[in-house]
Amino acid sequence: MAKKKKSILIIEDEVNIANAQKIILGSDYDVSIAYDGEEGLKKINSQKPDLVVLDLMLPNRGGYDVCFSVRQDPKLNSTRILMVTALTQNIDKTKGVMVGADAYLTKPFEPQQLLDAVRRLLS
Repeated sequence: MAKKKKSILIIEDEVNIANAQKIILGSDYDVSIAYDGEEGLKKINSQKPDLVVLDLMLPNRGGYDVCFSVRQDPKLNSTRILMVTALTQNIDKTKGVMVGADAYLTKPFEPQQLLDAVRRLLS
């Protein structure tokens, strides 16, 4: 029997970016998408994905807030979080680590960088 694919939830408000990420990751993982922070948090709770690819600048609830909420929930503490953002300042990364992100990827990135980061987090 084939091993169940690990699941990834992409939380990204830019449809083109979300779809591109889904294409990059879709052959190796079971991928779903949420387009804002509130919807993303609901899907994290219902789907319990192995990994969340989380944009920071989101409508209805920012990425830091979503990340922090996941980290506060004992049922979700095994969920890995990869923050993806155009914010490149060290303070942004520091804040991401403080709220519990496992890794940080800066836009724009190459498809291989996304795949490598995801593989590292899920290995």
